[in-house]
Amino acid sequence: MRRRTAAQQASRRRTINPELPRFVYPNGNGYRALIRSGDKILYLGTFDTPEKASEAAERMARELRRKANPRSKRPSAGGAKDKPRPGGRR
Repeated sequence: MRRRTAAQQASRRRTINPELPRFVYPNGNGYRALIRSGDKILYLGTFDTPEKASEAAERMARELRRKANPRSKRPSAGGAKDKPRPGGRR
């Protein structure tokens, strides 16, 4: 990953209501949770507190990252070592 300069990092910081968590925006009397997935913006709902909105957004972000980068945490029952090789050799 490319390292960013301090100026580049500052330009990427949240400018609208910087005290709110990421993915959370004020919405009337509540807080709206939005997250971007590719070219789509996913509306996750309106919540009473910014913490609840942030929890929902972070949960969705983890799920989207897991779908984008599937990794097997456990070896499968029939792994590559158990497959017989042609010719009968292991």
